[in-house]
Amino acid sequence: MIALADWMAKYGHTVRKVYVTHRLPSTKNNVSGFLSLVKHSGLSYSWFKLWLNKVAPMELRARQLPGSVHGLMKSLHKDISFSFVDDLKRPEVLADMRAIEPELIVSFSATQRFSDDLISIPSHGAVNVHYGALPRYAGLSPYYWHLHNREPSFGVTLHRIESRLDSGGVIEQAVREVGAERTCLGLMLKMASEVSPLLCRLFSGESGLDRLDEQDISKRSYFGHPTRHQVRDFKRNGFSMMDSCSKKELFSVSQDISEKLCSARASGV
Repeated sequence: MIALADWMAKYGHTVRKVYVTHRLPSTKNNVSGFLSLVKHSGLSYSWFKLWLNKVAPMELRARQLPGSVHGLMKSLHKDISFSFVDDLKRPEVLADMRAIEPELIVSFSATQRFSDDLISIPSHGAVNVHYGALPRYAGLSPYYWHLHNREPSFGVTLHRIESRLDSGGVIEQAVREVGAERTCLGLMLKMASEVSPLLCRLFSGESGLDRLDEQDISKRSYFGHPTRHQVRDFKRNGFSMMDSCSKKELFSVSQDISEKLCSARASGV
């Protein structure tokens, strides 16, 4: 919601439909998926994921702030169809997408890999915004791995979607300093601030699918969820999933978004 807010405010009128994937990848259901994550990565990392996806949105709504893309669109008074889907490969989901005849599919934080059938639907292609510097940081939770590996900088990548995950040609990549950031949430918020600018430049024509830089796959690294041991090392090195300052920043940014939306509605924009 935070990452897409400025883009949706400016280009939401071009969006025909939003599909929200709510099932964790490669799991029968989210409960078993969460328990498997706890077993593999430990409680602190798993709680961070749960807090981001469930608790924080509830806290935002309790403060009368938009807590999801759905809430954001309501705040913008955008009359856009929403569909909550557990499997993007279902024939009825693909048929629904084909009926829209989209020029472009934009993916952000989708919990499922796109099939070739889905990728082939839009006339201009499908794009994804990835929280990570591709090709070195393909895969899951790049905000964690950039800190774990003590990278001095981070990347946010807008790329074309292809069959192989996070491997498509790069449209544009923003590279910024990690600086003194020591929390996953703080770094995620830095990454989030780069998402809307990348998408706005794509939709304004400043960048495009006809100007791709192919990834050097020989430099590719793919990361999954960290193990319990890796999380322990992460904490020993002075990092954390989140702290009071990063949580305060999340709510402050959300408040700023809400105020901008109110201002835009008051001025008729």
